[in-house]
Amino acid sequence: MLCELNEVTDHLFISSARSVSDDSLRQKGITLVINCSMTAPNYSTTNIKYIPIMLEDNEKSDIGRYFDEVVDLIHEENLTGGKTLVYCVAGISRSATFCIAYLMKHNNLNLRNAFRHLRSRRRIVRPNNGFFRQLIEYEKRLYNETSVHMVRVPNADTPDCMVPDVFYEVCKGIVWLKSCKNSLRR
Repeated sequence: MLCELNEVTDHLFISSARSVSDDSLRQKGITLVINCSMTAPNYSTTNIKYIPIMLEDNEKSDIGRYFDEVVDLIHEENLTGGKTLVYCVAGISRSATFCIAYLMKHNNLNLRNAFRHLRSRRRIVRPNNGFFRQLIEYEKRLYNETSVHMVRVPNADTPDCMVPDVFYEVCKGIVWLKSCKNSLRR
């Protein structure tokens, strides 16, 4: 799962940086690559459209400022018959956030269903809590309501330990409690 290009739709793929190679791009027919990691590509960018988005995977990064630009590029590439790959270091947080935003805006899915759809295609996706807050705001902007809410983690040491309620569907809050506590210590 971690080392492959996962199909989100017939024209949108998500992966980790390690999965991207000239062969994998050719096999999937990728015409546009959006690199959300902080690293340079180790494949040829000569015969494809290449867009680097230098963005750190932390809760304070303003990923939302790129939502419309990135999702519209994916949509335009599809309209011309192309296929897009969005990747970051592990294909878990940054790239997942953009894919979810795309599904919300151009596939008319609410945030909850976009997250569920993406997880059905790549089980390891988990945008960080800051990115999820920005997706919630994006959903409010798109639909004037939200389907996901930030909720307090039961039995957390601090009252501000909040996670998206969809994470409880994934693990019932057990795993996220530890990561939430660790992020608060930073």
